[in-house]
Amino acid sequence: MKFNLYKYIISITFLAFILSLALSGCSYYVKPVPPPLTISEIANLCKRHVPKLTIIKRLRASHEIFYLTARQIIKLHKEGITSGVLNYMLRTGIRKKQHRAFKRGQHMQPCWVWQNWQWTPFAPYPYFYPY
Repeated sequence: MKFNLYKYIISITFLAFILSLALSGCSYYVKPVPPPLTISEIANLCKRHVPKLTIIKRLRASHEIFYLTARQIIKLHKEGITSGVLNYMLRTGIRKKQHRAFKRGQHMQPCWVWQNWQWTPFAPYPYFYPY
């Protein structure tokens, strides 16, 4: 009798663990995304001396990707956007381009690279941050 009770408790615990993993993975995709910050809002935040990490957290939460040219970078720097925020904005575009290039060249890689793509240096947003 005790053996069946332990078996029942272990199976319920295992089922609860698997269910919690499944629901925690779903919550990442169900979570609402805040509206993206406009360039003028970013410039206003930088002019009000908001710490760059809070601006970067807001940009990261909105999943905004910036493809900036050299002329746009100079213009944004003159508008008052700090270099740390500009650096993050540049890295989002570079990271996305690297990820697309990596996905295109996946068939050229060894098998273990494309099966475990989240551990490679060109991984996308949720898995890889160099800073």
